[in-house]
Amino acid sequence: MTNRFRFLKSKIEVLPAPEKGRATFYDAEVQKLALRVTAAGSKTFYVVKRADEGMAWIKLGTFPDMTVEQARNQATTKLAEFAAGNNPAKVKRAEKLKLTLGQAFDQYMKMYAAPRGIKTANDLRALWERCLGPMPGLPAKKHGRKRVKHPGGVEWSRRKLDQIANKDVRALHAGIAATTPVLANRVIELLSSIYNRAREWGYPGTNPATDITPFKETKRDRFIRHDELPRFFKALEADTSVDFKHFVLLSLLTGVRRGNVLAARWEEINLEMNLWRVPDTKNGEPLNVPLVPEAVAILKERKQQSQGFIFAGESVTGHISPPKERWRKLLERAELEDFTIHDLRRSLGSWQAIGGASLAVIGKSLGHKSADATMIYARLSMDPVRQSVTSATAAMLMAAGLKKPGKVVKLAKIS
Repeated sequence: MTNRFRFLKSKIEVLPAPEKGRATFYDAEVQKLALRVTAAGSKTFYVVKRADEGMAWIKLGTFPDMTVEQARNQATTKLAEFAAGNNPAKVKRAEKLKLTLGQAFDQYMKMYAAPRGIKTANDLRALWERCLGPMPGLPAKKHGRKRVKHPGGVEWSRRKLDQIANKDVRALHAGIAATTPVLANRVIELLSSIYNRAREWGYPGTNPATDITPFKETKRDRFIRHDELPRFFKALEADTSVDFKHFVLLSLLTGVRRGNVLAARWEEINLEMNLWRVPDTKNGEPLNVPLVPEAVAILKERKQQSQGFIFAGESVTGHISPPKERWRKLLERAELEDFTIHDLRRSLGSWQAIGGASLAVIGKSLGHKSADATMIYARLSMDPVRQSVTSATAAMLMAAGLKKPGKVVKLAKIS
């Protein structure tokens, strides 16, 4: 049989498979319609047309799922597109070259997120997996729950960037917000950032995550109050784990984030200068933390080494894990409600504000990169503000003759 004949179902069915590679046959009725037969026996219809200084092979379908008549009709349609000046093969190649959201995210992580710190990159990947991309089938961590997709999350990793519309993103935002509005805002921020970076790197399309109104968020200002401190320290003293007690105290006395305290290493500590240099923070910059005498005493009490984790533990990370259950029991003993481990960090900043420290000083001590992150403490520093206003108004009234200077009373000498 020659390689060109009038395609018929009966003739195609008996075409032998080549020993290796593939054999090509052409239809005598539609000149540009071809059939390729592989060594495995599969038979596929193509349109073959010279275009752009080369041969374009456009796949139509596989026999017998696609009949001869369907193949001829499809071939005629594709050839008409060529005649009109369009190249279906070129369009298909261009479509293949389009970035998927998953590819854009990988590029985003490598070129944008990773340089900003491991903590930031890990948080963004966790957010991606839970709400936008595929969730790895990893087993649950010891004493933890298996990670699962958010009920309002999606798996858009294989969708082309231009296949995600604004209405899709709005639906995603609303779906996640049904249970976690704050998380919904973070997801939209991540999606918008991926698109913005993709546009910087050559993506010509629009950002579908724009013009979406975020849900209202109330900035958390919980800190440990004066009347709660005695109960808290009494409950902490009753705990049986030295590691836990030291972790809580160092978190409170330094204001360092939980993850950095757990992952602290001896080589970061300089006890001669009473300084802890945290090399990798959330904002991607190192942080110098002054160690108060109580914090130094805790570190000296622990077994000092030249290197390794301060809170070494038998885990994948090499250090102890977040003590969620012990923290819950501590709050029960202390009769504290709505108080998280992160609130220990906020407690240091809050007591600094109450003591009259400036927002700049508080931001510096907590490693805040943005002034907005420190503004939460502004409303807590009313005592020094009140004292300043009282002094200023008193001075004005005295200058106007409306208020007499305070009388100085001599105190009796204490023997």
